[in-house]
Amino acid sequence: MSETGRIYILGAGAIGSPLAAYLASAGRSVVAVRTSRNDVARDTFSISVHNDVDNLKVSVETVSLSKLASLEGIIVITAKSYANKSIALELKRKTVRGSLVIMQNGVGVERPFLDAQFPEVHRCVLYVTSQETSTNDFAFRSITSSPMGVVKGSETDLEKVVGKLSTRGLPIHIDANIQREIWKKAIVNSVFNSICPLLDTDNGIFVRDTEAAKLANEVVMECIPLANRLNLALTASELMDQIMLISKRSDGQLISTLQDIKSGRETEIEFLNLEMARVAASQQPRIDLPRTELLGKMVLLKAMQRKTHG
Repeated sequence: MSETGRIYILGAGAIGSPLAAYLASAGRSVVAVRTSRNDVARDTFSISVHNDVDNLKVSVETVSLSKLASLEGIIVITAKSYANKSIALELKRKTVRGSLVIMQNGVGVERPFLDAQFPEVHRCVLYVTSQETSTNDFAFRSITSSPMGVVKGSETDLEKVVGKLSTRGLPIHIDANIQREIWKKAIVNSVFNSICPLLDTDNGIFVRDTEAAKLANEVVMECIPLANRLNLALTASELMDQIMLISKRSDGQLISTLQDIKSGRETEIEFLNLEMARVAASQQPRIDLPRTELLGKMVLLKAMQRKTHG
């Protein structure tokens, strides 16, 4: 990892902006990098973050990725996962020295960066809720400390990165078995990011509605054979406990996939339900995830219809 200490947050959305705000508030050198716009010259903008503990308002440096010739430090990817291929390609054309941290949900989202041969790649599995309530103003909450682990690289580098990125508002800890955490969160997200958008409701639905909780349990039970095949040592009770904990702590926020659908944006469901179904089908012998896959396809269809018809 570079010793410059600069942190680049690629993706100034519902995750990247609050992360940048907490890092800046902690006195760390941070740049919020725009990946979907090429016209942002180097400047500063104000980010507000509020929850039941914090009410932050800080200025953060920002610039378009296209306007950076080099990045040296820690590069955190918080943009939507469907942009990873183009981001990895653009980074490959630049001078990049440092560690990459993939701070996204889903299965296999780090693959474009591994294919691009970056030497230090880590995954952080987020346990947060976030929603933009107005321009650059975010209702953000950390549910519990988020685990981070090595995908490619060294434990020594990981320790340095966690030390730089962890803050009081978004605590991060090292996890030696990050693949287990990736799949645990993916299964949990396959419940929230399909059922909540299809019911057009917030993530507190599972503690309010027994039928929704039963459907969540059916999805979890369907995914357990795949988890066993991958030697992840996950249990249905552990996954359901996590789902109910998140649902209980819900403050009425909409799940990210439903936010995307309502805004006419592309969703990340292909890296959740549909990618999990693809991985399951590739096993020998194959494993079928009919509920998980159908829910994913329905979300994809709903997003496409909203984008087409408004």
